[in-house]
Amino acid sequence: MRTWKCAVLLALMLCFGAAVAAGPGAARKRAESSMLVTGWIHIETDGSVSGYVLDHGDELPPVVTKLLDKAASNWKFEPVQVDGKPVRARTMMSVRLVAKRADDGKGFNVRVAGGNFGIPGGDDSPRKKALNPPIYPLNAADAGIAGTVYVILRVGRDGRIEDAIAEQVNLAVLVSEDGQERWRRVLAKAALDAATRWMFDPPTRGDEADEPFWLVRVPVSFLLPGRQLPKYGEWETYLPGPRQSAPWLGAIDTSLGADAVADGAIQSIGAGPKLLTPLGG
Repeated sequence: MRTWKCAVLLALMLCFGAAVAAGPGAARKRAESSMLVTGWIHIETDGSVSGYVLDHGDELPPVVTKLLDKAASNWKFEPVQVDGKPVRARTMMSVRLVAKRADDGKGFNVRVAGGNFGIPGGDDSPRKKALNPPIYPLNAADAGIAGTVYVILRVGRDGRIEDAIAEQVNLAVLVSEDGQERWRRVLAKAALDAATRWMFDPPTRGDEADEPFWLVRVPVSFLLPGRQLPKYGEWETYLPGPRQSAPWLGAIDTSLGADAVADGAIQSIGAGPKLLTPLGG
């Protein structure tokens, strides 16, 4: 056990060190690292989880399975029903782990921070049709600014975007407090300028097919030339931004799985099995 703890600590120290070496002190304290993992869970008729399988599980750090073993054993879902009767279900999951340096500076606290459950992109949820990427703001590129914008969209029955909000902007570089706010606005505007012109195919079956609109979450990544997104199972260090809401969201809770969406994927908010217990278990 000591071996894997040391390996995880070393990986996180290298990840943090490369990202924050030149960053402002206040920003360094707020920086965190995360890893997105995917797989499948088995939900019983009473909503309990009888097991799960991680994609490429043998290649992931042991801390991942250790945390998910503890969390999943306490998960309880609203039973999945077919024709009014609860059934056993197997569904996809996407889970984000977050590591943050401990207050004493001697280690890291790792937790399950986000999770999505359900099969994305099926006929019972909105599907991508035309999602042209945004234009990278020239001033941001010149300043070496990179990051990810999590956009929430309200999709109308014709597949067009009725409303959009930049829910959260995570910066991949560390800058001053004033700079953070400025560059988040720049990246958010670029993402929204593109997102408002996107098109989706509305669901054609299932409980959601007759809804007046649908909510989807899409991550939009701005990568500098020569940079790549982290590979599956790698830690990524970033500066998390504050989460925003909008009046048109009303009382809809969009917090669960807010950043547990892989780049290039979409999340249909409100679809899929409903988790009734805390994500962390």
